[in-house]
Amino acid sequence: MIKAALIGCGKISSGHIHAFETIDDASIVAACDLSEPNLNHVCELTGAKPYTDYKKMIDELKGEIDIAIITLPHGLHGEATCYCAECGVNVFLEKPMGLDSEDCQKMIDCCKKNDVMFWVGHLQRYMPANIYAKELIRSGELGELVSFHETRNMNYFSDDRPKWFLTKKMSGGGIMINLGAHCLDKMKYFTDSDIAEIHGNVHIREGYDCEDSGQAFVKMANGVTGTLNLIGHVPASCNTVALYLTKGEIRLPSHSHVSYCGADGVFKEVDLEHVPGMTYQIQDVCRVLREGGKEAVVTGEYGLDIIHAVKRLYKEEN
Repeated sequence: MIKAALIGCGKISSGHIHAFETIDDASIVAACDLSEPNLNHVCELTGAKPYTDYKKMIDELKGEIDIAIITLPHGLHGEATCYCAECGVNVFLEKPMGLDSEDCQKMIDCCKKNDVMFWVGHLQRYMPANIYAKELIRSGELGELVSFHETRNMNYFSDDRPKWFLTKKMSGGGIMINLGAHCLDKMKYFTDSDIAEIHGNVHIREGYDCEDSGQAFVKMANGVTGTLNLIGHVPASCNTVALYLTKGEIRLPSHSHVSYCGADGVFKEVDLEHVPGMTYQIQDVCRVLREGGKEAVVTGEYGLDIIHAVKRLYKEEN
C-alpha cells in the first residue's frame, strides 16, 4: 500500500483526493492544515489522521509514508520540501515550484543530498487533449512543429482567490508565474525542449504588487517559437491553444477536445474522455513508487526551467 501525507488542505487538495480514490493500493493517511474547516473536510473524505503542524506529522510518520504531497503557498514550498527530504520522505510539490531560481535550486540540491524522489506538479502531459496532440506531432502526419500560441483569459483577481496569491512575497508573482507556468509546461511537453529565450512585458494593477496580465515571446532550445497572451482582468474565462506545423494545424479548445487539419485545411474534430490531468498524474507517481523507480517523471530541474523563464520575463534574473 502506497501511503501519502498531504501538507495543505486548500482548494487544490480536492484533485489529489479524487486521484487517490482511483488507485486501489494507495491512500492519503495523514493531512495537515492550519484551517480547521479545511482539515476536517479532507479528513472526513479520506479517513486521514489530522495534524496542524506538518513537521510533527512528518516526524511521526517518516518511517511509514511513501510520499508527502505539498500544496502550500509558493513561498512555503522550499522549507517544507527540504524538511521532508531531510526526513527521508519523497516529495510531490505543486506548481509553480518556488519563488525564484535560487529557491528551486535549494530544493533540488536538498532532495539529491538526501536521496529522495522529487516531483513538481506540472500536469500538462497528463491532459487527454495534450496527449492526443503530442501523438499527432510525433506521428509526422502534420509535418514538423513550428510554432505555438496560447491565449488565456480570466478574472485573476476574483473574490474567491486566496489573498496570498496577490502578494508577491508569498506567490512569487501573478498570472504569469501561476497560469503562465501551465503554458510553458505545454511548450516544453510538445517540443521536448528547454526554454532558450523569453521576452515580453507584464502589467501590474494599481494597488497590487503582482501582475494581472502579460504577453511573452518564447523560443525553445530546438528552435520552436511561441507566443503567450494572458489577461487576468476579464469576466469571461477562455483558454485556447494553437499548434502550427509545416503540414497542418492543431487546436486545443479544451482539455478533452482536439481539432486538427492537414494541408487541405479541413478540420477533424476529436472528443476524448474527460479525465482530470491530476488523476493521471498521481496514478503515474504511484506507478513509479510501486515499481521502485529512482527518477521522477517531472523533475525539479524541469520546474526550475519554468521558474527561471518567468523570472527572466519579470526581468528579475538573467
